[in-house]
Formats: sequence, structure tokens, C-alpha cells
Amino acid sequence: MKKAIAALALTLAATTAKAEVVTYDCNLHRMEEGWIAERVILSVDAENKRARAYDAYIHHYEDKQPKDVKFKTTRKGEYRLMWKMKIPARNSGLAYVSYTATLNPEKQRLDMIARFPQANVLNRPSGFGECSVNTIESLYAS
Repeated sequence: MKKAIAALALTLAATTAKAEVVTYDCNLHRMEEGWIAERVILSVDAENKRARAYDAYIHHYEDKQPKDVKFKTTRKGEYRLMWKMKIPARNSGLAYVSYTATLNPEKQRLDMIARFPQANVLNRPSGFGECSVNTIESLYAS
């Protein structure tokens, strides 16, 4: 009997933990070609202050695996997600790119910008768009 109760408790705990992760599927309008993907998937666990991101650049340059990203909640209640990548550039080897994505969970809107911290570049590619909540899949699924 104790084993059955323990198993039920573990099952309920696992179900509750999964319910905390919200996955957003976002389609972006890019301000210019390159550096910002047209589609970004974000799984956010706000309670545990963690998130994962997945887009075309992560797919190609991170071994087709979702990327753990830094997570912060702003004063406005938005989620700020940040990650860095090395992406091949046309003529200059690898480009170090810092991404910042600001997700408004109430409006389901994503604003994203790319910066090049090791290059003296004024260009900051960006994109914005609407997101839909995906209740079926999570980037945390095994």
C-alpha cells in the first residue's frame, strides 16, 4: 500500500512539474535577412527560472538540440531570455552572436535582437512577432 501511494505521489509530482513549463511557438517578422530565424520555439519554466530555445540557427549549429538559455523576469512581467552562439559568417570565419529575446506571456509577443559583441558592428538584426502556446510538446521532453 505504501508503495502504491509513493508511486501515485511521484506520478502527480511529475505531472505537476511538466504543467509548469509553457512552450511558445513564435513566428517572427525580420527587419533584415539573416541572423534572426523566422520561427523560434521557447519552453519557459518561470517558477524554476529556466528556459530553452530552439530555432534554425540552434538546429544547425548546436547539434540539433534545444539550447538552455539565461532567464530573467522583468519588472513588467516579461521574460528576458539570453544566449550566445558561434555562427559561420560569409567572409570572416565564426561570428559570435548574443541573442536577447523578450517574451510577453500575456500578449504572446516576442521581440528578438542579435548583437555581435566581438565585432565593431553597429548593425543589430531584430525581429518581432506573435506566439501561440503549444500545450502538447516541450523542449524539456526527453
